[in-house]
Amino acid sequence: MSSTPLGIWRRTVRRMGHTGIAATALLAAGAALLAAVPHLQNRTLALQEAQALQAERMARKNEAVSVRQVPLGEQIDGFVAAFPLLPQHVEDMRAVFDAAQGQKLKLLRGEYQFRNDANAPLVVVTASFPVTADYGTIKAFTAEVLKNAPHASLDELRMTRDNAGSKTLESWIRFSFLYRKV
Repeated sequence: MSSTPLGIWRRTVRRMGHTGIAATALLAAGAALLAAVPHLQNRTLALQEAQALQAERMARKNEAVSVRQVPLGEQIDGFVAAFPLLPQHVEDMRAVFDAAQGQKLKLLRGEYQFRNDANAPLVVVTASFPVTADYGTIKAFTAEVLKNAPHASLDELRMTRDNAGSKTLESWIRFSFLYRKV
């Protein structure tokens, strides 16, 4: 008899047959699984406890937050009250010109439009300016205006240049300022 692995295999097949070897392999796998079950059960229980603890923390956190139901009319009134009154537009235009002066920009002309919708609680004042400067100056100017007037929006910023090598931009800048009606 040969004691090589192939010889051992042949002897085992002759004694047990292929089904006997398969049954032995399944028994071995079952025994290994049976040995691992307590460890898997402990791990599953630990994960379930951790999830339950986290759910309890989230429930406590959600209890601490109280949500107040505000009627729609009060919400709108609170929103509108956050905007300045219409007479503030004079100071805002002065701030626009101060920002331009701080960036050494000349606002030689401007177009102004006043929109008052009878059904809306806010008034919109639009100011448009042609500006000739480099990109950094235009960016700093618009940023300063928007920083000083949080009730303003930059509606349009159009820039063109005569040739690709030029650093000077011809721009059109339009701001809208929102105010409460007096």
